[in-house]
Amino acid sequence: MVLGSFKKVVLGSVALAIFWILAVFPAVPFLPIGRTGGSILGAMLMVIFKVITPEQAYSAINLSVLGLLFGTMVVSIYLERADMFKYRTPVFN
Repeated sequence: MVLGSFKKVVLGSVALAIFWILAVFPAVPFLPIGRTGGSILGAMLMVIFKVITPEQAYSAINLSVLGLLFGTMVVSIYLERADMFKYRTPVFN
């Protein structure tokens, strides 16, 4: 694997650092956008800094995984609204 130019490595590292700060600390006072916003911001910075091309970013999207995550979130929201987590807690404690 060939290492990219020094400029791409530095800019990619900056984008990754910004993403990780927002992922680990989602309630950063100066930028309260959360984990999802931090992920999107990190991906946008990688394209803006020309670390990857828009085509490479698009080809990295796995629709099967996105579908699985979306389905899991829908089921989780449904179970939360049905108070399922309230009944589950005593069973596991």
